[in-house]
Amino acid sequence: MFIIPAIALIATSLSLIYAVAILLIVAILAHKRDYVLRDVSILSALLLALTKLGLSKPIVLASMFILLGHKFKRNAIWNILIYTILGFSFFMFYDCVNSLNWNMEYIVFLSLMGGLTASLIESVSGKELVILLAVATVYTIFHIYAINVPLDQLAVAFAISFFLSLLATKSGVADESGLLSATLIGTLTIVFSDIRFFVILLLFYGIGSAVTKYKYSVKLARGIAEQAGGARGYANVFSNSLPALFFVMNYGVFKSDLFLTAFVASIATALGDTMASEVGKTAEKVYLITNFKRVEPGVSGGVSIVGEIAAFIGCMIVCISAVLLRIVNFKLATIAFLAGFIGVHVDSILGATLEKRGYLNNAGVNFFATLSSGLFCYLLLR
Repeated sequence: MFIIPAIALIATSLSLIYAVAILLIVAILAHKRDYVLRDVSILSALLLALTKLGLSKPIVLASMFILLGHKFKRNAIWNILIYTILGFSFFMFYDCVNSLNWNMEYIVFLSLMGGLTASLIESVSGKELVILLAVATVYTIFHIYAINVPLDQLAVAFAISFFLSLLATKSGVADESGLLSATLIGTLTIVFSDIRFFVILLLFYGIGSAVTKYKYSVKLARGIAEQAGGARGYANVFSNSLPALFFVMNYGVFKSDLFLTAFVASIATALGDTMASEVGKTAEKVYLITNFKRVEPGVSGGVSIVGEIAAFIGCMIVCISAVLLRIVNFKLATIAFLAGFIGVHVDSILGATLEKRGYLNNAGVNFFATLSSGLFCYLLLR
């Protein structure tokens, strides 16, 4: 039943890995020292050379061209606008000169994704080198998927995602990088599926941010409260949402129950883990998941009774909501719940082992935990 989706998953993953890997080669070289304009030029030349290995030439040239926007950077809204316009202008020009036969919907979609990505990097590091690598990677990924999104659908998806993310920023729930990353994730989620899937994402963002405030004074006194009052940045948004985005994008392409269930499970893991962590920090008795020895609240890999209950409730909220929204039926919701709840404990195990030893940070642990829920869905659905 799931042989074709599995093959599709492997093929798509290999394509994405290939696209990202050849860019990572350049990234490793770029990490050797601090780069200036001359070095960005060298990097651009290397990227152009990599077009011989499969990178799309217009994609690379567009990534280089929109660096002009770095000279005119201001605030988030302006940056999105200027980078998107630059990307759109280049693609239109290149299409006219070289007859790419790319339709308008595809060009606008690609330009907006590049504009959001460049703006996000501006808010995080502001380095031209990183902007070039990030935009080239994003352009390449969506060149592989090559979807055509009706302009009205894209406009609505972007407007909803940006407006709600802006409200979150104004209320202190997210910072500017969180605004831009949530807008990117939200827009893509709606484009590849529909508004119901975005509502599931909103549940995680909303409840996850609210539970951060739970007994905040107690966590603050213990020195384990989230910084900046719990405001979410790009690292938190991406680590908890990228696997879900990957699953929903593939569901949009292949319409497989596997990806559908994995999407719900990954969000269940994200919310369950967030609730377990934030509630568990207030517990008096916390035990390390690998040996069940008593540890201090807030220690990575620590589990508690109240934390387990919170994780159960978090996973249940997501799965019940997915059923009510008619995203999944009861059977798939049950599988998503089991996979999501297991994923929460994968997070604890990784925290107690790889994070404790310095091999992963908290964002890395969250990413692999939410990603693992998709694997468990595959095993449970076989």
